[in-house]
Amino acid sequence: MATTRTLEQALKDILKDDGRLSKYDAQALKALILADGQVSTQEKLFLERALQNNILDEEAYQMLSEMILRQDLG
Repeated sequence: MATTRTLEQALKDILKDDGRLSKYDAQALKALILADGQVSTQEKLFLERALQNNILDEEAYQMLSEMILRQDLG
């Protein structure tokens, strides 16, 4: 689980610019989530909320939804 900087803090910082997550923003979140080598249940819920709130561009949506799918197949 992300410890140094919470996912919520990172998301707030990213959304300050234009209210959407780009592919590059998604890469930063992915690195934060995978810093410990796994996707925790809390992180999965965070990703699902981001997907449901329609704040991701197409490439970001694909990248983060694949993280959830891989976790489910895990």
